[in-house]
Amino acid sequence: MSAGSTFVSRCSLVVYPVDAWTGRPLAGAEVAVRLDGLPCKPLRTPDGGYAFMDVQASVCSLTVSAPLRLTSRRTVDLAALPKRSPVVVAPLLPGSRFPAPPGATGLGLLVADADGGPLPDVGIYAWVEEESCGRGRLADDLPAGSDRLRCAPEGGRLLPGDHFILMERGGRATERCRVGPDTGQPGLLSLEKPAVRDWRRGALLLPAAEALTDGDGAATLALRGAYPQRFRVHAELALGGKRTRAEWFATGGTMTRQDRIVWPAG
Repeated sequence: MSAGSTFVSRCSLVVYPVDAWTGRPLAGAEVAVRLDGLPCKPLRTPDGGYAFMDVQASVCSLTVSAPLRLTSRRTVDLAALPKRSPVVVAPLLPGSRFPAPPGATGLGLLVADADGGPLPDVGIYAWVEEESCGRGRLADDLPAGSDRLRCAPEGGRLLPGDHFILMERGGRATERCRVGPDTGQPGLLSLEKPAVRDWRRGALLLPAAEALTDGDGAATLALRGAYPQRFRVHAELALGGKRTRAEWFATGGTMTRQDRIVWPAG
């Protein structure tokens, strides 16, 4: 082959599917990763990623699916990813029929409309505000706009793709965050989106999770990591531009089934 015909491929995107409940990588013939509407197929990387080469688009629609889990669909702005590490972590939420891992903590939810019928596509964002459930504290001040933070881990390690909230001492303010790709440095977390406001050293990192009701109105809220025997879970439910709040109690190491929620709750 002549020098003039040499072609060098460029890695445009690497996707890492993970189990949202355990934080472990997902792989195998039944895991599907694709860019909708584009002909490119991913190459498997030695560390379990799915690499797309020479994508001829600046923005694409990523779909990741696996059995018994909710399909993940998201828009990816390739131009906004770091050129040296264009990584996206894709946590897959458990479906309502997915068996809970041994010793896992979670909530089984059922949402119905006013007539008692199942209500699908209700988005659920849940978080914990008890300090005993904390995953660490900020080791340094975090200015607004920062996309990395240093923390002193306390009650379990946050992994790429994990949701969490930042909360001031005394619980006066909170901000929703999500861990980005692994930095390779202990105590240094990347953020999927930059911090919205300034945070002082010592602010608490608390676990959070999301879920989505299926066609039966059912959802499994997977709470990864260690939790106390009994703790309170705060949640926001959203559908069609409407939102409502709810609170439940959960038990560490157990799947707790909640009473049916009638939309709109309260």
